[in-house]
Amino acid sequence: MDFGLGILTFGTLGFVAIFGYISARETKKLRENGAPKSTLSRDGAAERLAELRAQSKQNVA
Repeated sequence: MDFGLGILTFGTLGFVAIFGYISARETKKLRENGAPKSTLSRDGAAERLAELRAQSKQNVA
């Protein structure tokens, strides 16, 4: 019983650590590539609106 509990405990901790590392690595890639910001943030929403306005001007012209 104790052995199984140890495997479960360290397996869960290992999974969380690996998932966190992968998530941090992908976030770093997105920041370096200039990916669009989240539309939930104030500057992200402004960026998205500016992009939509530019597209609508191109469609009108």
